[in-house]
Amino acid sequence: MKNVEAVLSVKFTSTFSPGILANAFQADLETFRNVPGLIQKYIATEEHKGVINEIYLFESKSARAAFWTSELARRIPAKYGLIPGTLRVEQYDLAMTLNDAVLN
Repeated sequence: MKNVEAVLSVKFTSTFSPGILANAFQADLETFRNVPGLIQKYIATEEHKGVINEIYLFESKSARAAFWTSELARRIPAKYGLIPGTLRVEQYDLAMTLNDAVLN
């Protein structure tokens, strides 16, 4: 796997049913595969609460910043039925990973 330097967590509650959300995520797969610097995207759900957490792994902080200010990112609320007031965005710098850790 490429080196991950930056993580973006986009958490929200959606008005969409799990099936509609799954279709929307599936329709966007190729688009996200082409985001510069995006190594991986995970979608975690708390189905009983309707909460979605998209976790993005980027190879650099600048790639993360470029994505978050892109037209694609601006379309997330409408594309995924985001309920206003539920959006929580967190940015992390990767300190260490389990399988790549070097112990001294």
